[in-house]
Parts: sequence; C-alpha cells; structure tokens
Amino acid sequence: MRPALVLCALALAACAPSDPEVLAEQRYNSCQTSMFPQQRLIDCSAIIADPGVSDDRRVQALISRGSQRARLGEHARAVADFGRALRIDAENALAYFERGAVHHDRGAYESAVASYDAALAIQPDFDMALRRRAEALEYVVDPWRGEIAWLDQALAQDPTNVELLNNRCWTRAVNGDDLDLALADCDAAIRLNARYGAVLDSRGLVHLKRGDFQAAFADYDAALALEPNNGHYLYGRGLARQGLGAKDEAATDLARAEAAEPGIGAQYATYGL
Repeated sequence: MRPALVLCALALAACAPSDPEVLAEQRYNSCQTSMFPQQRLIDCSAIIADPGVSDDRRVQALISRGSQRARLGEHARAVADFGRALRIDAENALAYFERGAVHHDRGAYESAVASYDAALAIQPDFDMALRRRAEALEYVVDPWRGEIAWLDQALAQDPTNVELLNNRCWTRAVNGDDLDLALADCDAAIRLNARYGAVLDSRGLVHLKRGDFQAAFADYDAALALEPNNGHYLYGRGLARQGLGAKDEAATDLARAEAAEPGIGAQYATYGL
C-alpha cells in the first residue's frame, strides 16, 4: 500500500467512534434526522433491536422508522411500527398522529379521524392533528370529496385522460362543488373528444346548475345526436326545455327518459336540481 493510502486509512480509523455510547448516540441521531432513507431505516432498526435501549428511545425509533416507511409507500409496515410504539407507550400522541396520517393518505378517513381523536385526547393543543382531523372529517361527512382527491392525484399523472376529466366534472356537478372548476374539466375533456356523449351530459348538468338553460339544451341535444334513446340525455334536455319555458317539449323528453330508464326522475331529484 502506498504511504498516502496508509495515512488516509489510519486517519479514518482514528476518526471512527470506538466508544459504544458515542456510537449509540450517533445511531440515534441518524435515526431521527438522517437525510438518507435507507440509512435512517438501518439505524432505527438497530435501536429497536437493541435489548439494552430504553423504552423511550425504542418508541421514538419506531415512530421515526414508521414515518420513513410511510414516505416510502410502505403503509402497512408503517402502521405496524406505530402500533408497536403504542403497545410500549399507549399515551404517545405523536404515534397516534402519525398512524392517522398514514390512514389519511390512503383514503381511510374514518380510521384517520379515530387516530387523530386519540392524539388530541392526550394532547388537546396538537395543532397539526386538529388541522388534519378537520381535513379528514370533510371526507367522512362528504365521501365524494375522497373521490375528488383521488381524481386530482390521477389527473396529476395523466392530465389528458378524458374519462378522468369527465368523472371529476360529473362528481363536482352532482355535488355542487365549484361549478367553475367542473365546467373547466368538461371543457378540457370536450376539446380532447368532442363526440363523447358522457362529457356533453356532464357539461349539460353543470349548465343546468348554473341556470344557463340554452347552453344545457345545446349539450344534451348534441349528446342525443350521438345516442338518441339515452335516458340521462333525454331527462337533462327535458329539464333544459323546462327552464326555457318549452313545457310540451319538456314533458315529451321527460316521459321518453322515464320509459328508457325507469326511475331516472328520482335519480335526478338527488342531484339538487
């Protein structure tokens, strides 16, 4: 070995910690703060497996490893880590919060709220738990918000997917959630495929809810040119005609719609029209 390499090796050896307590402290710090995910997992796992480590440090290592696993998409293993932490310390608000966050991100909103509630029962001023609980509760009270959240994620990956755009437009229109955004989604979908009857139907519903009966009529009429006996399109055009004062034509459309799809009137009654 060349002299320079020998000196370098000796210097590294001299810098390496030989004191077990120093090594344990470095490992603990790495478990909590390392920017390298795999190193963090290794160091946290070593702390968890150490029979001589205190319960407090084992709990903190389990929470840290669970949080890292959640960031890596290993949700089941993350929840297992938080569960182990809580078996050691059932009053650990952070473990409940982190478990709630995993449930939240997976769309299990009721489980998320339950975990946030447990965290807040221990630490009532836990601001992040309060905020995330409020977010999750919206999806529990209005489950369709979970569908919007999923569609947002899907469209971020595939922004020109006509089916996804139509589904988000329809979901927003049915639930009265930001009709301007709903219209933007439908418009984008129609630019991609102007002969897609389902999107014309969705946009027609948006126009109905906005009170623009002429635009609604035009969309439903265009959709019926593609599928003349579709009950949804007939019912929508009937409602548009009602709004325009064409009572006889409206009655004809509504009757044809009911014949094509029995119960369509009761279905539309749930759309808030």
